[in-house]
Amino acid sequence: MFEQLKQLNELRKKGQRLKAEMERIVVEVSEGDVKISIRGDQEIERVEVAGEEREDLKKAFNKAVKESQKEVSKKLSGMLMDMKVPGL
Repeated sequence: MFEQLKQLNELRKKGQRLKAEMERIVVEVSEGDVKISIRGDQEIERVEVAGEEREDLKKAFNKAVKESQKEVSKKLSGMLMDMKVPGL
């Protein structure tokens, strides 16, 4: 039991390090007069349209990403339950 807790704690630490690394990655793309900056953790940093920063679009994109991640998480959780993986 203690060994499993130790492994779980180590996995949690690795996950936190990976998340921090993903947050440092920033990709910027442009299409026409639209420019979007997104981090590796899928958080939109900035949206510009014709040189004007659009906070409303940034919020909408981030909301859409979070909702899609929730749906994927539910699907994966269901798949894991169907697999009956011991310890999960």
